[in-house]
Amino acid sequence: MRAYVQQFLKGDPNYLNLERIAYTFWERGYEVLRFDYPEFCKGNLDRGLLSYPDETIVAGGVGMVREAIKRANRSLPELLELPNCLKPWIGREYWTSTLEEVRQPFEKEEYTQPVHVKPLYEHKRFTGTVFREFRDLIPSAAVDGATEVLVQEVVEFVSEWRAYIFRGNIRRVANYLGDPLAFPNPVQMQAALEAFENRPVACSMDWGITSAGETLLVEVNDGYSLGNYGIDMHIYTAMIEARWREIMGLEDNGIGMGI
Repeated sequence: MRAYVQQFLKGDPNYLNLERIAYTFWERGYEVLRFDYPEFCKGNLDRGLLSYPDETIVAGGVGMVREAIKRANRSLPELLELPNCLKPWIGREYWTSTLEEVRQPFEKEEYTQPVHVKPLYEHKRFTGTVFREFRDLIPSAAVDGATEVLVQEVVEFVSEWRAYIFRGNIRRVANYLGDPLAFPNPVQMQAALEAFENRPVACSMDWGITSAGETLLVEVNDGYSLGNYGIDMHIYTAMIEARWREIMGLEDNGIGMGI
């Protein structure tokens, strides 16, 4: 098996996680090949992606992996974010729009409720942020107004947790922001997991705890590219591999069943 793992420079937020991914695939006996974006654009991964898909895995940032999926002539998986089947656990209004449409009332300084805004598809365009007043538009001022965005009613969370889902089970729950003693309701998490239709083999469900103690779904993330907040690296790389094979339309090789 061959694992192509994206290479970042030291100092990049993704650097350490990708180094650990590369090391773990090597430890598992895989041939590990590092690459950067210019090498990818030159077609350096094409031979593995097109000629040996059953022996090839790609690990990297969300945008990079999605580009690799397209390069392999496979359909891009739908971005999960907030699936409608999980609406009972979301606990707030949300909708899609364009950045220009969301900006307008703030640019005119009209009274409007604060909203959380993040790119729907092009995640690197700008970081998700709350628009409360005109000055909040500045970080995204250079972004094309036609950019599609996910807009949400603002909810203040005192704590946020990531539940790693693999083969239908919660494998780890990790605090990544806020109060580590404010834990999400396990009954709510399990109920949402069971209600999650067309769930991928590997993904995460992020949960937030409000000041009133409610457990609400923050978002869902696909397993082909997830931040690691403390899950065992062998489980983590098995999640990446299993989800990659699922997207490629390959037979499930059972990776991760014994760990």
